[in-house]
Amino acid sequence: MASMRAWPRALCIVAALAALGPGAWAQGPAAASSPQLAPAKLRYVQGAWVNLSESAQSQARVVAQVPANTVLQQLTERDGWCAVLYAGDARLGPPLPEPLQAHVACNLLADQPLTLAQAGKDAARAFWVAPSANRMRAYGNALPRPPELQLAALIKSHPPEMPVQYPLRAEWEAAKKLMRAGVPLRPEQEIDRGRPVNPLDNVKLATSARDNIPAVAPLASKPVLPALSPSYFRNHASVALLHETGADGLTAVAGARISVIPTKVPYGSFNRHNGPEIEFVTGFWDVGEANLAFAPALTLYAITHQGLVGARTLGLRYWDISNADHYCGGHYPGKGFDDPRNDETTAVRGYAKVSESAEVLVRLVLPGKLPPDAVKVKTQRYATSWMIPAEPPERPKPQRKASAVLVHEIDLDRDGVADILRIDTPSPGGMSFEPIFEWRWYLNINGQWFPAGHWVDQECT
Repeated sequence: MASMRAWPRALCIVAALAALGPGAWAQGPAAASSPQLAPAKLRYVQGAWVNLSESAQSQARVVAQVPANTVLQQLTERDGWCAVLYAGDARLGPPLPEPLQAHVACNLLADQPLTLAQAGKDAARAFWVAPSANRMRAYGNALPRPPELQLAALIKSHPPEMPVQYPLRAEWEAAKKLMRAGVPLRPEQEIDRGRPVNPLDNVKLATSARDNIPAVAPLASKPVLPALSPSYFRNHASVALLHETGADGLTAVAGARISVIPTKVPYGSFNRHNGPEIEFVTGFWDVGEANLAFAPALTLYAITHQGLVGARTLGLRYWDISNADHYCGGHYPGKGFDDPRNDETTAVRGYAKVSESAEVLVRLVLPGKLPPDAVKVKTQRYATSWMIPAEPPERPKPQRKASAVLVHEIDLDRDGVADILRIDTPSPGGMSFEPIFEWRWYLNINGQWFPAGHWVDQECT
C-alpha cells in the first residue's frame, strides 16, 4: 500500500480536498497554484453519477462511481478520454487507502466546481452539488421509474395501501447514506427572499365570491408603515421564519446539521374525493415515510401579541411526504414549516410558557439567542366591513360584518425600529361571509422590507 508521503504532491492536494469535503473544493485551484506546490491539473466531475473506467473504452470495467464535484487529478488526455487519479470523496466515505487510477470521458470534467445555478433543474446534480432534505426529495422523485412502477400500471396491479418496491440504485443508496449521517447547509443556498418590496402592495381587500353581494367597504384609513432603518437583521442569514421556509432553511440559519431517516417504504394511496383507484404513491423513490433530525436541536422562538417570547427545541420530527394534495383549511402556500406541537419539542428554561392555543404572531430561528424579554409589539387596526346577505329564517335581513386589517410591528430589541412585520388582511368567507384572513410576514433586512412567507385561511365543507 502506498503511503501519503510517497504520493505526488498534486495528489496529496486531491486527497486533502476529498477529506475536507465539498466545502473545500472551491479552494482547490487556488491551493494548487500556491508558490509552495507544483501546479496540479485538478478537475471537477460535472455529471450527477459518473463511471470511472478501467481503460479508455466505453465498455471497459467500471472501477468506481462518483457524484458531481468529485475532485480528480487529470494525468493525460487522448481521444476524448482523460486518465485521472481518484483519492476518494468525503460524501461517499473516508479517503481511499491509496489512489485509484482510472479513465473518464473528458467532457464530464471541468476546471471549476459545478454550482447550483449551473445544475438548474437537474435534480440529481443539484443534490450532489448541495445535499439537503428537499433536494433529496426532488432527486428521488426525478429518478426514472420502471414501467411496472408507473402510476398507470400500479392502478391495475396494486390495491391501495400496498407497499411499492423500487429497485436498488447505487447513486440513491449513496444519497440515503449521506443524508442519514447528516449534512450542514449554507443559508445563501437555502434562503432566497428576492428583492425588497413595499408590504402595502399586498393589502388587497377581497370581495365576496357570490353574485349581487356588495363589495368590501374601503378601509377607514390607509395603513401606514413604521419608519424603517437598519436594526436587528443585517443580512439574510440572520433569521429564518417558520412561515417562509422548510426544514432546510431553518437548519441552515441555525448552523445545524440535518438528517433524513427513512422509516417506511412507499405505498399506493388515493384521494378521498377521487377514489378508490390509486392516485399517488407516498414519498420519493423507496422512501415512503421519514423523519428529519437536527443536530444540534433547532431552537424555535415564538412571539405572542403581548410581546412574550417562548422558546422550544426540536431535535426530531416526522416529515410529511405523503404527496396528498392540499384540500382546504389554513395552510402555507409556499415552503412554510408547520408549527410543531408541544409534544414534539422541549421547552427552554427562562422563556415564557406559550401554549399551543396561544395567539402567536411569528415563529423564527436565529443563529444565536433571542433574549426572553426584549420584544415589543405594536398593532395598528384599520377598519373595514362587508354585507352578509339575508338568509331567512336565520337571518331575515342583511347584516354588516365589521373586520379590520391589522398591521403588527415587532421590535426584537426595543430600539424603536420594527424588525418583523405581519399584516393580516380579511376577506368574506365564500359560504358563511365570516372573516377569513391572509397573513403575510416581512423582514427588515438592513433597512429594507423583504417578503418572508404567508398563510391563507379557507372555509371547509
